[in-house]
Amino acid sequence: MTSIKPLAESQTKILNEQFSIAQNNWDEADHLVLGQSQAINLFKTIAIGPATQATEFEIGEQLDINRWVFNDDVLTGRAITTDQFLNRRLFNDALMVVHHRKVVHESYRNNLNADDRHVIHSCTKSLCSMLLAQAVDKGLVTKEENVNKYVTELAQHSAWHGVTVQHLWDMTTGIKYSEDYADPEADYWSYARAVGYYPTLDGSDAIGAKQWIVDNAITRVADPGTLFQYNSTLTMVMGWLLEKVYDQSLAELFANKLFEPMGISSEAHFNTDRFGFPITEGQLSLSLRDFAKAAFAHVNGGKSITGHQIVPQSYIAELSTHNQPLAAVYGRETPMFDSPFYHNHNWCLLPEIGAFTMLGIHGQFAYANPSKQLLIVGQGSYPKQDGALMMSCLKQLWHQIELATN
Repeated sequence: MTSIKPLAESQTKILNEQFSIAQNNWDEADHLVLGQSQAINLFKTIAIGPATQATEFEIGEQLDINRWVFNDDVLTGRAITTDQFLNRRLFNDALMVVHHRKVVHESYRNNLNADDRHVIHSCTKSLCSMLLAQAVDKGLVTKEENVNKYVTELAQHSAWHGVTVQHLWDMTTGIKYSEDYADPEADYWSYARAVGYYPTLDGSDAIGAKQWIVDNAITRVADPGTLFQYNSTLTMVMGWLLEKVYDQSLAELFANKLFEPMGISSEAHFNTDRFGFPITEGQLSLSLRDFAKAAFAHVNGGKSITGHQIVPQSYIAELSTHNQPLAAVYGRETPMFDSPFYHNHNWCLLPEIGAFTMLGIHGQFAYANPSKQLLIVGQGSYPKQDGALMMSCLKQLWHQIELATN
């Protein structure tokens, strides 16, 4: 079985004395590469793995990425080299391309290397989704059942009445919440301090994820199923639900139901709140190679590189098939994507070609095109959490790699 162990929590939470990089400013633009690669020194952390039978990808014929030319979305009308594009537009830290089960590109930037672990932020949500898919497949969870049947602590709030597991999975619960990173008054910042991303404002002990949800996720702004609203705390509810139905810790579930059969070869570092509850909406750190192993089932019929069936093939098929009702609920038309939608904690941004992706702030992604057996995995330090320019650059990168692997 894959091992789980607590790691000593940093007492000072200082990453760099000279420049005073610490828990209160780890995610500022000029600190990101340090903060995202050394989260173990910032937060309470548990280590998971490696798998007892670690597995590596085969190496295939390498892509010549230095021959590519990109359109510059900043200085429009001009071309930009691959090196400039990855470093100065996408702020990419690491990139891997897996095609037909073989690694055809692997590279590192920003002084990182293959041994480094990097926070994958909200891509962690999509991995937690795999656990829920397993539970549904085993009959432990019913998608049409109300969430408060499993997480009974939420039954006291009428806002949760009629919210099904599928609503939770698609982030269409109708629960009031704002994750506008540019708004200092958004609910996200209160939640983030509660789980320990940042120090509390008054210096008190953080209340933790579960208590924040019970105290704050109590108001409904839309009927369930009628509005998509991105909400990181819903993934924490999902993790809580999984602990309930399995009667195991979330760390044990990640260890034995994901990382062991995926064959990860390095320790995964999972930041937790002060009570030890893994922050499954965004605070998992993986090496680039293990990140690719974690996502590989998406382009391999639900099977890991070791041949284990991680999720049902039907789960992958749903993510690769256009869903008009969810596209209508998504409600944010953009010129970058045709009829996008969010389903089962994945971003179905290019349904016209059956492609979908995990996405995390600051440029983390695992783009999957199952029909081509193409997986593109990236870790980054984009200066802002998100934005149209970052998404445009990601789309251009994916398109270029799609063309190069035809």
